[in-house]
Amino acid sequence: MDFGPTWTKIEVPALNEWRVETSKNSILSLKLESGTAEIFGTELSKNLTYVFKESLKFAVSTYHGCTLSYTASTPLDLEYISEETMLKQLLNLHLSIENLSVKGTQTRMLIMGPKDVGKSTISRTLAAYTLKTSEKSPILVNIDPRLPHFAISTQLTAAKLYDLLDVETSTIGESSTTGPGTGIYKPQIPLVKSFGLENYNENLELYKCLISELSYEVDSKIKASSNDAGTIIIDTPPFNISDWKLVQHIVDSFKINTLLVVGNERLLVDLRKKLNSSGTLNMIKLARSSGCVDKEPKFERELQQRSIKQYFYGVERAQLNPYTFHCSVKDFIFLRPKEQETDMTFLDFMNGDADDDDNYNITAIKEEGSDDDYDPFSQTTSKKVVRAKQNWKYQNMLTLLDDPKETDLTYAVLSIIDSKDINIVKLMSSKIDAKEKLSELAKHITTKSVVGFSYVSGFDEKTGKLKLLIPSPVTSLPGSIMVITQMRYQE
Repeated sequence: MDFGPTWTKIEVPALNEWRVETSKNSILSLKLESGTAEIFGTELSKNLTYVFKESLKFAVSTYHGCTLSYTASTPLDLEYISEETMLKQLLNLHLSIENLSVKGTQTRMLIMGPKDVGKSTISRTLAAYTLKTSEKSPILVNIDPRLPHFAISTQLTAAKLYDLLDVETSTIGESSTTGPGTGIYKPQIPLVKSFGLENYNENLELYKCLISELSYEVDSKIKASSNDAGTIIIDTPPFNISDWKLVQHIVDSFKINTLLVVGNERLLVDLRKKLNSSGTLNMIKLARSSGCVDKEPKFERELQQRSIKQYFYGVERAQLNPYTFHCSVKDFIFLRPKEQETDMTFLDFMNGDADDDDNYNITAIKEEGSDDDYDPFSQTTSKKVVRAKQNWKYQNMLTLLDDPKETDLTYAVLSIIDSKDINIVKLMSSKIDAKEKLSELAKHITTKSVVGFSYVSGFDEKTGKLKLLIPSPVTSLPGSIMVITQMRYQE
């Protein structure tokens, strides 16, 4: 006789956490029986079953103690209770942010540190705490292209949070295709910038330009929403001290006033010497949690592939039936981010802190009421937006593929860029110089947000016929400019 799955009870003392690692193809069901508990700052509801699929690494934390019960389709790779948590430190940090907010100061926090020290966990937890205790909505920004946060990997994102984040997905936020009308969670509509590369240093010119554009659009969002935005929290790649000029660019672009360095005191000391903050930058250190584990490349790749699959096929409670769109390769403009050599030469090392180029200083100008002031969040035009401008080397950002090959497109994930504000026919005319054409396209792509993604499920190079997978049926795609990302997906 089948009596159903066997549930195991776990008693977690106050200020402790239950740490779990699951294997691939496993299903873990979890319930909070009594007490209070949270995952990444999001509180669990009593007697509600949470289902976790695939390979995951997470922790259930509790301030007051709790009783959990779980059942798993396969034995857990690891599970134990730890008293070495960051709960007190994170709560104190959150209370400091809230005190500043009461005084009318908006916290703009940049979280830095080496790889696998818990930067994303801290970002997510602080955002969740702000949602619970403040009337203002936090803005969660991800500028680590490796992470699939609110979009597939290779993208830079910013999302204004209105409701709790989904604890059942390790990609932090559902995409715009899986969010609407799903369960108890409201959809997040992020700003997405297409970087297209996994490592930020593969094209620093493009990366820095997108940082500037993303910061401008975040400020536009804040101004358009009557300043109801709360803390801005920025998750970063594993920067080191050699990236200090890039860090300075991020600090200036986002007007950072709080720098949190996790798990590397030396980095904090060095940044204090390097950064020009005019005394307005509060620098804080935070020790690495003992619960942080080194993520193997295989685990990271599985997470990236999972986020792509979720975008096209949805999640368990909101499944999608993706649609195959048949078209011609000539219907679109294809570009690929340039991959640049970034290794330091001997002369670079000897020159030490010499400036990389003349484009570092930012000049801000006001463009009142122009088309560039369009805010994609509110769909209104702001009259007080100040846009930071630089002499970007647009020709170094992207490569235009006039005649894409099968090897360029097959199994590629594409970022779709809105093209309604650009005269494609005129721009692609043979009368336009190739460098000017590339610069105009790069400028357009960097100033626009990604409107969606497609996956090349088939391409016949001889006939030019293209098969694109998209989340839902449409008669035409929302843009004719495609950025070929480094992401590949094969069903």
